[in-house]
Amino acid sequence: MATRPKLAIVLSGGGARAAYQAGVLKAISEWSPAGAPSPFAIVTGTSSGAINATAIAAGAPDFQGATTRLAELWRTLHADDIYRTDAWSLGRSGARWLASFVPVWRHRRPASLLDNAPLANLLERVAPFGAVQAALDAGLLEALAVTAMSYRSGMSVTFCQARSDVELWVRSQRIGVRTTIAVPHLLASSAIPFVFPPASIGGEYFGDGTVRQVAPTSPALHLGADRILVVGAGRSSVRPDAPPTRSQPSMAQIGGHVLASIFTDALGTDLERIRLVNTAVRQIPLDALSHSPVPLRDVGLATVTPSVPLEDIALDFVHELPRTIRTLLAGVGGTHPGGAGFLSYLLFAPGYCGALMDLGRADARLKRDEIESLLAP
Repeated sequence: MATRPKLAIVLSGGGARAAYQAGVLKAISEWSPAGAPSPFAIVTGTSSGAINATAIAAGAPDFQGATTRLAELWRTLHADDIYRTDAWSLGRSGARWLASFVPVWRHRRPASLLDNAPLANLLERVAPFGAVQAALDAGLLEALAVTAMSYRSGMSVTFCQARSDVELWVRSQRIGVRTTIAVPHLLASSAIPFVFPPASIGGEYFGDGTVRQVAPTSPALHLGADRILVVGAGRSSVRPDAPPTRSQPSMAQIGGHVLASIFTDALGTDLERIRLVNTAVRQIPLDALSHSPVPLRDVGLATVTPSVPLEDIALDFVHELPRTIRTLLAGVGGTHPGGAGFLSYLLFAPGYCGALMDLGRADARLKRDEIESLLAP
């Protein structure tokens, strides 16, 4: 008897850009009957995508309801829901950075530009962690996986809340760890280096999971996925025909390219590898494939990524940021076209997030046939 394919969704990160994923998920849920369970047995997320992943896993009994709640959350987010934006907090952070250059005060050096304590408070209030285990117990979910990077070992650590019969993995640069997902795991996975502080889990400090995640789809594959839907949020504009400039790039422009390389390069390479393996597997006879010492399978794959550069959208909504943050970003070139990439990761604001969700819904609809083919039993 044929078994039902095991479907996974992979949600990558990107700060405020992850609002795009909420739009994609909302569109997909609208094609499902009201009250239908989530089609995704395996849900994985990294960085801000880990927050979206937790919401989808917890809402497994009612996919439409889960995506509606997630969209409502993103449409009402403001910067001060994620990080401190008051002048006192920003001034104190700036003073610590300056003090870190004085030898006797180096023990007080800050670990980040911004304080994300408000995000911890928000997650404590709205994240339905208890519902994840209920979905596992009901058989509606096989695993929720959230990836972070260990600052001690440099390893990519995937924290998995999974059924007891699900096997985890140990590889040279990545490991799966069984746990119960909670606020610290989401803070760790979304702690963009230098922007947000590392998060402590079990006495060890972790940061954004995208940093050392060379294969973003690997947690889903290790957990047994036969089909994978990847929803990215990191497309950046590439304009080789842009006119040359004699001025040096701003700090925000440099930071934007660094973040883009973190959030996009590994995913693109990983997807190319899966497609190459699929092509190779299709050339192997079925009887030979069944005796392979290495488990090989043809993995169904569909991707949804932004059809337009998100930094171009960000420039239209910079006015939504608090004045203190606008001033800070202006000082490093983050409110100008060259630095808009950096801006797009920090622009937690209703207008911008709403525009990204609208784009996500539109892009998902353009790929509806491909996505529905992947979801089909």
